[in-house]
Amino acid sequence: MTSELKVELEDFEAFLEPRFSALEFANDLVVATNGNESNELDLQTPIKKLKFDIEECDKRIRTIAGNNYEALVSNFSRIEDTRTILNDKINPSISRVNHSFERIKAEVIQPYDESLRLNNALKRIHTTLDLLRGASFFIFLIQQIESLEKSFDSENIKDLTRLARLHVQLSQLYESENNNNTKDSNILAIKLIRDYYPIQISKKNALIEQAIQIISNEFNHHSTFTEKNTNLENHLIAYYLLDQDSFFQTFDRSVINKQVQHSLTNLSRSLQSPRNFTAIISEIKESSEEYFQRLSHILSAWEVSKNPNGIDSRSFEDLLQTEFNVDSLFQLFWSKLCLRFKKNIVATMARGGPTAKNLKVYYDGLKNTVLETFKSEYERDLLLDAIEIISSGR
Repeated sequence: MTSELKVELEDFEAFLEPRFSALEFANDLVVATNGNESNELDLQTPIKKLKFDIEECDKRIRTIAGNNYEALVSNFSRIEDTRTILNDKINPSISRVNHSFERIKAEVIQPYDESLRLNNALKRIHTTLDLLRGASFFIFLIQQIESLEKSFDSENIKDLTRLARLHVQLSQLYESENNNNTKDSNILAIKLIRDYYPIQISKKNALIEQAIQIISNEFNHHSTFTEKNTNLENHLIAYYLLDQDSFFQTFDRSVINKQVQHSLTNLSRSLQSPRNFTAIISEIKESSEEYFQRLSHILSAWEVSKNPNGIDSRSFEDLLQTEFNVDSLFQLFWSKLCLRFKKNIVATMARGGPTAKNLKVYYDGLKNTVLETFKSEYERDLLLDAIEIISSGR
């Protein structure tokens, strides 16, 4: 735009603004012509001003047209020629292109868009179906657990191992879904399945606690400590299935260590009165042999398998010996007992006094008692190693 044209349009700049609003301009014009304190509304004056502007615009248009007649005629002629070319040559081509595009759109683009929408819908249907299938198995397991718990009683104790297997299956499924990073196919997205998770954990832990209590009690009651004790057998199997790591720790604590502690108490008394060592060690040998023979007989008869069909089953004795890396639980008992007995002797000798002196006096007698009482090198060497502390302190 030239400087002359800018001057020509100077009075109409407001109308040429990109964001011009007729409503706002009319409002400002009424306010400007009436003032803020006027009690009467005058619309004639703003209307006259607008009419004047219209006449002024028309006048200026005629003036511009008159002063630039030749240029306008020449431009109008070019416009007409261009329009003729456009109508005669370009528009038919554009029309053919548009027609071809509409055909492509109708035959290719629209079917593709429709198939894409159907494919997305199909994916969602498959995802939903997979979720429902997975959820149905979850719900089946949950129903089985709830049903077994309602009908569970002392006469139906075999259901305990079935209940444990169901908890194991359910826990594995929950663990699998917790590790599933695909949000859309995660079954935990279903509220029923997600909400049952803490309930299942609570039920499983309660079953483990029950098994721990039964195992701890039954192994220390000689009247019920038999191969026919199905209550103990099924609680052992259930506990092993539910939590193997905890099972071995509990067995060690509730069975092996209890026997060790009982025998250690008697052995520690012999340190105060070495004259009774022969009677005490003989009693410990006989009672422990009897207990662990019965234990070995029972545990070798009871078998467990992770597979519900009993495939690859192993006896509890085999499992425990493998876990503790010993040839027998009797050896495990003596290794633990002699280690703790040795520590007691070390503490006694370190304190000194009459007890330590008395042990030194009876050292040869203690050693001979061990040699005469134990024919097995394993137990004999362990005990000799323990009482050797007395000799080294002389």
